[in-house]
This record gives sequence, structure tokens and C-alpha cells, in this order.
Amino acid sequence: MPFLLLILFLGVHLWASSASVSGTVVSSSNAPIQNASVQLKSGSDLHALARVLTDAQGVFHLEAEVAGVLNPKMHFKRELPFSFYAANSQSVRVFAVNTRGELQKEVFLQAMGGHNTLKSPKALLSEAAFGVYFVFASVDSKQIFLGSVHHQSHATASKAYLTATSAKKQSLALTASDLAQFLVVKKEGYLPESLALSSLMAGNVGEIVLKKDPLETRIDSVMASMSLDDKIGQMMQGLAPATSTGTFAFGSALQGGGLYLSDFANSAWSKKIPMTYGKDNVHGMGDVKGATIFPHNIGLGATRDSALVRRIGEAIAKEMWAANIDLNFSPAISVPRDERWGRVYEGYGESPELVSEMGAAMVRGLQGDHFDASHRVIATAKHFLGDGATNLGYDRGNATISDEELRKIHLPPYEAVVEQGVLSIMASFNQINGVHQHVDSLRLTGWLKTELAFDGYVIADWEGIENSKRPGEAGNYSGASSGTSSSSDAIKKAINAGIDMAMVPDTYSSFGSTLKSLVSSNQVSEARVNDAVRRILRAKFRAGRMDNPSGPSEYRSKTNVIGSAAHRELAREAVRKSMVLLKNESQALPLSKNAKIFVTGNFASNIGYQCGGWTAGWQGVSGDADFPGGTNILNGMKQVASGASFVSSANDADIVVYVIGEKPYAEWYGDYRSANFDGMLFQSFDWNNGPEFKSLESLGYLSTIDSFKSSNKKVVTVFITGRPLPVSPLIEKSDAFVVAWLPGTEGAGVADVLFGDYAPTGKLSHQWPSASSQIPINQGDGQKPLFEYDFGLTY
Repeated sequence: MPFLLLILFLGVHLWASSASVSGTVVSSSNAPIQNASVQLKSGSDLHALARVLTDAQGVFHLEAEVAGVLNPKMHFKRELPFSFYAANSQSVRVFAVNTRGELQKEVFLQAMGGHNTLKSPKALLSEAAFGVYFVFASVDSKQIFLGSVHHQSHATASKAYLTATSAKKQSLALTASDLAQFLVVKKEGYLPESLALSSLMAGNVGEIVLKKDPLETRIDSVMASMSLDDKIGQMMQGLAPATSTGTFAFGSALQGGGLYLSDFANSAWSKKIPMTYGKDNVHGMGDVKGATIFPHNIGLGATRDSALVRRIGEAIAKEMWAANIDLNFSPAISVPRDERWGRVYEGYGESPELVSEMGAAMVRGLQGDHFDASHRVIATAKHFLGDGATNLGYDRGNATISDEELRKIHLPPYEAVVEQGVLSIMASFNQINGVHQHVDSLRLTGWLKTELAFDGYVIADWEGIENSKRPGEAGNYSGASSGTSSSSDAIKKAINAGIDMAMVPDTYSSFGSTLKSLVSSNQVSEARVNDAVRRILRAKFRAGRMDNPSGPSEYRSKTNVIGSAAHRELAREAVRKSMVLLKNESQALPLSKNAKIFVTGNFASNIGYQCGGWTAGWQGVSGDADFPGGTNILNGMKQVASGASFVSSANDADIVVYVIGEKPYAEWYGDYRSANFDGMLFQSFDWNNGPEFKSLESLGYLSTIDSFKSSNKKVVTVFITGRPLPVSPLIEKSDAFVVAWLPGTEGAGVADVLFGDYAPTGKLSHQWPSASSQIPINQGDGQKPLFEYDFGLTY
């Protein structure tokens, strides 16, 4: 909707205050509830200002110094508090929309000439679902954005009304009362409850009653008919096309990169309890020919457009149903802190605020507002916890890190997606201070399930339980021993730590019998098994899989949805919004549509290179053959500027466009593990010799630009990359330097920006290093980057 374009970011405002709130949390039968998560929330924040757990008597005491920061990466601009100026007395339409731009409710109120303030905007949302909404006013023939509201479905609100004064419009300071503090109380198995606070020093608020979630009765009914074998089967994710092993019928199955079965759902979804079919559709359905491939997450982070990210999530979910896939191992909400890591591009950026905002938006896109969309699939946030914090950027390595830093940087995105109702979270291969994250009960059960009140299921990564026996960086399992010596011991530790669904594509034939033996010997309690199965069933109910096993008829098997014109246009929009212009001298850009242009470089006509890893296979591919319907960058330029002359040599050109970058990789394949990262670009990998990186000089990139410059040609470098790289000489030699990240199948989006049909708006989501000696480089570490976080030119 066009009025959503009015949303802008607000500058930073600070406030600090003491909070003192206490009370008791009880059930409907007045029984105290222990370990309920009591969270102090404010405005539309995805994160709590403070939180505490109830004790055995259900009592909580929340005493904290609360420093609230309205971060420009987290909040929308608003005239505080929900204010507008009217030229004269008039009837004003005030309305609220959800994050898809759909009208929720409207009222007509009488405004006075002058400054008007909307009181109790939540009155517009008394019947709305839990979520974030935007409030607008139509005044003086204009639509004005008033603010965003975080609405709790169980909260009550008084009637909306306007107050008016004749005072001139003024800039209002942010106060604690403007932020509308409230408590949110959550506990697995209960409906969340919220309580508005009149003050941060509210004192004792009395009893807060949690009602049992009616869904739990339905889950009880299913579990009552299940044997132990049935339950263990639900905890297993085997390798498709298998649907069972021995007496264990799988709860889920998956396939890795490069594999896809369009008809697997026919057998998987016809089960009494439907199986889920999982794939890593991390930027579109990479293994389904003709699918729309969107920019990887690092590019989406550069857009700063969470509404766009949500729309992308919706498109991916609809294409998944068309391809008969209902479980997505996405979004990655890593916070990458070291550019040597081979998974940097899977994260949205180095800032936890940005990752929180974008990750939450992707979950809303895939699932709807708290799993209410007809197109909803099961989203899986990954990888919990600290995968972006490993020493030297080694994939699956050890993160030597304090709990304080984990909570400040790496935990917030998980809090955000839990708040949005994510149904699944994947454990990480990495260690934290020597503890493998598949066997870390403190963080899986303590932090995630109890403190954050996550009530979906935790899934292992690919053979992650087995991996816990030999922790260490990928390809070199030489990390300190975890003390887990056998598969049986690994399974026991992982399930007891909080893993609910075991991803066992290689070991499913032995997993079930081993877990059953552990239950029989009381090494894993049946209560823990019941908890895991309840979480899995809860997710399947919420995703609609139990009530509609065949999937939504409007999308199921509708192959015309895959790679549809609308989705490709959306991807093209995402590409142009993700482009970051780092340099533009001598008015090299935008290109003239009447110019003679020499487009060169081995990335100019290669959709596979544009897409990167997790596309047409795990490690990505080269060429256009696997992407019917896609557009490489050169063809995109010809499409956008049909009047330009695309010449075959620099000598005949007015300007040169040089499209180069690093070739596709995924996971540890892209790790850089040598000493000097300056000017090094990934080229290939083999199992015997590991990854091959080549320098800018050996690739001939610098000398090629020199040859163009010697002929007095301006050179526009378009850089395809999954991370900020120390390539300062390349930037220095170029007249213009544009970072296109990994844009996906719609190369015309790159052309849109190069020719000026759309001005570049992308902003860096990482500090850009000037040299490898600075890596790791992140905001606040005292280093001066070549380009700051948030940098991006335009024209």
C-alpha cells in the first residue's frame, strides 16, 4: 500500500528510570504458576525492557534500572504522542492497518484547528490479533503516519478520543508514559496475558490469571492415542523419501541442497499425523527450477525495509506450497561478527537491532501474524546460539564469549522471533566456551524455552547430535572434547538439553531404538519425550497441518505460482533496494540509456554467480541453465536500456561496466583461514585441499581496470559478494563502485539502479574494512572502517 512508504526511521531518544513491579501469576484454578516469564514491554518493541521468572509460589519481583533506547534501526517515525496538526476544525479519519497494509479499523473523529493528540490508539485494535499495527490520520487532504502500536490481543483499551489545543505544533520529548509500558506474561500451555501499567513504579499489581490454551486439550487428545514408538517417531526427521524406519513413523523428513521431490507430500501428508517436509529455502526455493530467487539476507538487511522482507516471506511461502513443501529452515538470524566466516551473507547484518527487525518480518511473512496466514508454513529461526561469534570466524567453531555479550548481541533476534510466534528454532553446531549447542541445556531450555517462553520445538541441525561427539570447526573436528563419547550418550545429552526433533538423515535407522532404550533405562524421562512431542504437535496444529493436511488449496500444487511475474517483480524491487553505492566520481553513474557501454567481467552473464550458495545445490552453481525465467545482469541492462549500444570492446565504449566478485559457496566452504585476507576472493573448494582463494592481482581484476583507465574510460565496478571484503585497491581504481551482494535471479534490478530509473537507497549493514588487519570489525570497537555501517550514496 502506498501509505506504508511514509514510514521513516526516528532519531535516537533516550530515557532511563527505575522499574519496580511485583505480583503473582496463577492459573484459572488459582494454582501458582512457576517459571512464568514476566516481561516489561514498551510501545512496539520486539524486545523486553526487563524480564523475570516467577518462583514456586507464582510470585515475581521485577526490580530494574530500565534504560530505553529508541534505536533508529528498530522504530518507526511518529509525531509523539500520536499527534498531528489540523489547519482548521474538521472531521478526521483515523485508521489502523496491519503490516501487510490491510485495513483493520477506522473511526471518524472531530479535530480542532491546531495541535491534536490521539489518546488510546489501541481502541482501534480491540478486536485485532496480537501484533504490530500502524495508525494513520487523513487530515487536510493528506495521509499522516501517527505511529506504530504493539497490540496484545488480551489487552483492553478505552475509547479513542482527541484532545486539542490552539498551541502551535511542537517537538515533543519522549517520556516513559508516552511509551505505554505493559507487562506480558507467558507460560507454555497457557494463553499469554498482558497488563497495562500506569507507572514503572506500579508496585504490587496483584494476581495475573493465565488461562489454559484450548489448543492443549486437542494436543492431549492426540497424545492419548500415541504409543512410545509413535512419540519417538514424531521426534525424528529422516531423509526423504523415507517416511519411517522399523516401528517408528517419522514426524518429519528433509532433503539437503540440490535434492527435491515434488511428490513426496503425497505420502508424507496422508499420515494420521502429517509429516512435515523441510528444505533450506533461505532466499527462495533454491532447488526448484523456475522458482523466484531473492537476494540473500545480507542484501535484504541493506534495504532497511522490513515491510519488503515480510512480502518476500509471503511469496516464498506461497511458492513452497506450490512445490509441496511445508517446512522452511529459515530465517537465519545470526549476527555475523567476522567477515572471514563463510556464512556472513545468511545474516541480515552485524547489528542485533537490524537482525531482530528483519528476522521478525520474515517470520511474519512466512507464518502471518502469529501463524494466522492461509499461506503459512513452519518457519525455523537458526542457529541457536552464537554461530556468528566463533573465534576467527570458523564455521562450527568455538565462541569464547561472555553471557553478557551473548545477551546483548546474539540473543535479541531470538527474542524478537519468539515474540512473533516462530514455530521452530534450530540448534547450532558451534560451541560456546566449549559447550556444543546441541547439548547446552542452560541455553536451550533455560534461556530459550523458559526465559523467552518459546513454546515451539527445537530442531537439531544436520546430524547435529552426532556432531556433538566431535566438536570443532568444520572440516577439522579438533576442538576440545565435549565428553560425549558415543551416539547413545550424545542422544541422551541432546534430548535432555532440550532438542525436540532430531535431524537424522544419516542415522535415522538407529536413532529411534537408541532413544527408546534410553527411555526404558530412565536416562531420558518419558516426561521429556512427552514435552518434545507436545511442542511438535503444537507447531503442527498452529501451522494448520492437523486440520488441513493437504495444504491450502489456493496454493497447493499451483505451479503457476512458482516464479510468477508478481514474485519476480518483488524480487527485482528487493534487488534495487539492496544495492549500496560506495563510490561515484566524475558522475560515472547513473548510466545514460543512449551510451555505448562495454559490459564485461565473468559475473556479468551468470545467474548462478548472482545467486550464490544454497541455490540449485548446496554450494551454488555457475551459469544460467538452472534458472529458467531468471535474468542475468547483462540481459537485465539490455532490457532496461534498449536504446543503449552494448559494444564488444572497451575501445568502442563510452563507459565500462565491470561485473566481478566472489564465486558461490555455503557454510565452511567459504571460511577464510589464512593470515592475510587482503584482496582475497573465494574461487573453489575440494575435499582434499579445502577452499581456494585468489587475490585481486592473480585474478587480473586490477590490471584489467588499469587497461580500461589507460584508454581514458570510466569504469563502474559492480561487485557480487556475500560479505564486506578488504578490496580497497579495487575500490580506489574504480570510478564508481556498487555492491550488489548476492541479488538472486532478477538481474534487471541491478540495471534499474545503474541506469537511474531508481536511485540507490541501500545502506551498509556491516562496517566495511579497509584492510584485513581490521577484521573482525564492528560498530563500537574503536576501529575506523573504510565505510561506516549505514553508509550508502545516492544520486
